[in-house]
Amino acid sequence: MDWDEVREAGSATGFITYVGTRSADGTPHVAAASPGFGDEGVVWFATRASSKKARNLRADPRVAFHWPVATGSGPGELVANGSATIHEGEEARHGLWEAGVVPFDLSRFFGSPDNPELVFVETKLDKARLMGPDFVARRWKRSD
Repeated sequence: MDWDEVREAGSATGFITYVGTRSADGTPHVAAASPGFGDEGVVWFATRASSKKARNLRADPRVAFHWPVATGSGPGELVANGSATIHEGEEARHGLWEAGVVPFDLSRFFGSPDNPELVFVETKLDKARLMGPDFVARRWKRSD
């Protein structure tokens, strides 16, 4: 499976996915996110600086995503994992807001890029697996 197929599968399953993180003491946490697909192997999402997701990623940058099975003619279930970097600060907020790295209107949740609670999370995926409706797994792995 190539990156375009990963991106298409993630986009086809819907606007929301689930992101798994863990706290400094190892407690798991799952929350909803609306990710955007970037360059090969990169997934972006926005969250609040004070959110449990952001606090957990500061303690442990490992992250897992789960795009559930879509209804109808969806491609199947997509899971992926990698390592996250939080981008915060005025310059990052403005640049990533303007770049449109997430697939929704950020102003509905954050007002403007001047909101100091807005942070962007860049995840560099290591691997992804798509389990299709035929129960055959297809895999993508970072090549570098």
